[in-house]
Amino acid sequence: MSVHIRSRKLKSGEKSLYLDIHYNGERWREFLKIKISPQDPSKIEKRKIAERIRANRELELLSNGTGHVPEHLKKMNFFLFAENYIKEYKNKDVRIVASSVEKFKKAVGNPRLTISGISPRTMTLFKDYLVYDAGLSGETAHNYFTRFKKVLKAAKVQGYLNEMPTTDIRFSNPNKDDTLKKQVLDRDELQVLANTKCGNAAVKKAFLFACFTSLGLAEIRLLKWKNINKGRLITHRNKTGELINNRLSQTAIKILGQPDNKDDFIFDLQSLSDNGANKAIRHWVERAKIDKHITFYCARHTFACQLLINGANLKTVADAMGHSSTRSTLKYLNHVQKLQDEAIDKLPYLQID
Repeated sequence: MSVHIRSRKLKSGEKSLYLDIHYNGERWREFLKIKISPQDPSKIEKRKIAERIRANRELELLSNGTGHVPEHLKKMNFFLFAENYIKEYKNKDVRIVASSVEKFKKAVGNPRLTISGISPRTMTLFKDYLVYDAGLSGETAHNYFTRFKKVLKAAKVQGYLNEMPTTDIRFSNPNKDDTLKKQVLDRDELQVLANTKCGNAAVKKAFLFACFTSLGLAEIRLLKWKNINKGRLITHRNKTGELINNRLSQTAIKILGQPDNKDDFIFDLQSLSDNGANKAIRHWVERAKIDKHITFYCARHTFACQLLINGANLKTVADAMGHSSTRSTLKYLNHVQKLQDEAIDKLPYLQID
């Protein structure tokens, strides 16, 4: 094991200091963001700072395997670490890595999260967010999760983590084969939820409205009264920019209640994180005794399936959902077909003489 201070000459003539680290057969660099020029009056002090950092890194590596994480490492902000990691990342998938960190930030809703605060439970919540609530399709959720683990591995290599918090997590994507599993509410379940108290009244109102309008949480947060015009909902999908221009059902209008100032937000959810909203929904669903994994994004699934069950064709549903083609809508048709098959299988069996 060794930790040495090295320097790289920049085009400006300055030298950028970094640590050259060898440990357990691996070698990596850690740039210190310390630059020294020949005429720099503080170069001696900067060298001393670099040496203190080098000594700390050496102590951290010596501590590896003992179960000890130095106290100053426990307090390291994860998002600051991730930002620095992405700046130094050289592979072509850097944009996906950066996007995975942004998804993680939305999922946890805590910009002050420390690296040591990322537990297996945190990563399970993130996995569920990617699968059920991030609006991702196919293998995209799994790809984000895999890229995010690169950041965690770098944190482990640099001594911020003793163990990977993803070790015992199996990633199973229910949307892999363009089908849906369990995250759709039927008509009776919607009625049960409407009759069940939710700990957050704003979440209840917004979620039920979304079940009748195709909106996700991002659109719901930004929705203003000016988006409601003559019984129609007119807005754009936050993810793609596709226009949504849907007639509102009587139930949706009733959920909205009396209109307010056109520039006012309809739902008071601006300060609530995605994780906070989904936590409220989870407790609400449990209270209603519905045995399904329901998050806010499931409202879109529910809306699409209800349209198909009530006779809408695939193109109509695609337009109502703000899909640019029917390809993304096909999974809802597959789900409805599966429900139909299951219903037929439950028809009574008659003995025929």
